[in-house]
Amino acid sequence: MKKYGFFFTAILIVATSLNHEVNAQQYKLRQVNAMMGMKSESTIYVKGMRKRTESEAVMGMGKNPTTIEQCDLQRTIKINDKKKLYFIEPFSKETEEVIDEDVKPVAKNKTVTAPPKEKTTPQKGGVITMWYNITDTGERKKMYGFNARHVWTNQKMKPSPDACTMKDSMIIKTDGWYIDFPQFNCPVKYRPAKTMTSPNEKPQPECQDRYVSRRSGKGKLGFPLSETRTMIMGNGTSQTSEYVTSIETLELSTVKLDSMLFEIPPGYTETKNENELQDKFDMNDMMNQYKNMDKDPEKISGENKKKAGMIRIGVYEPKGDDQLPASALQQQMVSSLTGGKIEALAISSEEEARKQDCDYTLASNFIKIKQGGKVGGLLKAIKNADPNAASSFTIEATQTLVKLSDNTTVSEPQINGKYDGKINDAAGKALDDGCRLVLKALK
Repeated sequence: MKKYGFFFTAILIVATSLNHEVNAQQYKLRQVNAMMGMKSESTIYVKGMRKRTESEAVMGMGKNPTTIEQCDLQRTIKINDKKKLYFIEPFSKETEEVIDEDVKPVAKNKTVTAPPKEKTTPQKGGVITMWYNITDTGERKKMYGFNARHVWTNQKMKPSPDACTMKDSMIIKTDGWYIDFPQFNCPVKYRPAKTMTSPNEKPQPECQDRYVSRRSGKGKLGFPLSETRTMIMGNGTSQTSEYVTSIETLELSTVKLDSMLFEIPPGYTETKNENELQDKFDMNDMMNQYKNMDKDPEKISGENKKKAGMIRIGVYEPKGDDQLPASALQQQMVSSLTGGKIEALAISSEEEARKQDCDYTLASNFIKIKQGGKVGGLLKAIKNADPNAASSFTIEATQTLVKLSDNTTVSEPQINGKYDGKINDAAGKALDDGCRLVLKALK
C-alpha cells in the first residue's frame, strides 16, 4: 500500500508542475523604439517569470544581442546567434539603497564584497550616487485589456571624480504608461548600462564603482507599453547634450511559447567578455539605409501591415496652441485609442494615412486653454518642481473623425471642461476624454 501511495504522490507532483507550466502567462509584444529620428522594432516574449527581447539592427550598428531575463534565476543572458556566443550577467547586488522620508525604511542591500585577491595595485573605482523619484499621477486607462497607470520618474546620477564607469552627471526624465504581468516580477533597473568599449579592449576588473541610490515617492513602475525618456548629460550648464528616446507598443497578444526560447541555445559557447557579443560597425550598411530613408521610410521602421478585422485610425498632431508639445500629445492619443480591434498610429497627412491603410483619420484642435485660479498651487509647482502641485485649466477643443473611404465625418466630439495639472497634462486629459467619445462612436 505504501508503494502505491508513493506512486500516486509522484504522479501528483508531476501533474502539478505541468499544470504550472500550462498556466504560465504567455505574451508576445511588438514595440517600436525611436531615437534621434531613427526607428527600430523589437519583439518581446513573456512567459511566467521570464522575458526574451529581440531587437533589429539600426543604421549599420549591428543587431543588438538577444536578451533573456530569468527572474527565477536572478540573471540575464545575452546572446549573439551569429557568433553562437552567450554572456551571463547576474542581477546586480552592488547597489546600496536609501529610502527617503515618504517610504517606510527597509533593510539596505549592502554591497557584496568580493573575496580578497592577490594584487600588486589597490582596487580602483569611485562612487556613483543616484537620486530617483517615482510619481504615480493617479491616471488610469485600458491598454490592450490591461489597466495601465501613468507614472513619471526623475533620476539624477552623479559620479565621484575617481569613478570609472561614467565621468559626467546625467539626468533622466521619464513619462510612461505601465502595466503589471503578475508572474513576471524582475526588479526594475535604475543603474545605467555598462559603457561598451572596443571588442579588442581588455576589461578592467581592477576598476569597479560602488552605486548608492536614494529613492523617494510611492509610485510603482512595471512593464512599459508607452514611454518617453529624456536624457540630459554633462557637468553643470556647460557641455550638456540631450537625447530623447521613446517606446510605443504596436501589438500585445497571448500566444503559446516554447520554453526553449528562454534558455541558453544548445551548442553555444559562453564568453566572459560582454564586448565580444557586439557586431562590427558597418559604415556601408549605414549609408545605404540613410539613402533609402527618403525613398521609403517604411523600410527603416519595418513592415506595418494592417491585420484582417482591425480598424486603423491615423492620428494628426493637435493644433491650435503652439505652447503644447504636439508630438507627445499625438503619441498619447495613439496609446489611448489602441486596444482590442482598434489600432492607431501617428500620421502627418491624408496621403500618409492612405499609404498606411487607415480606415479613419482623427484631427484635434484646441479652441481655448484658460488657466484657472489655483495660483498658490502653481507657485508651489514652480518652486518645488512638484508635478502634482499645479494649476487647473478650462479647455475647449474639438476632434473630427473622418472615414477615408468616402471622406464623411463620423464623429465630432466637443471637449469642454476643467482639467487639473500642468498645462501639458491638462491638455492630455482633455484629449483622452475626446478619444473615449471617438471609441464610443465606433462601437
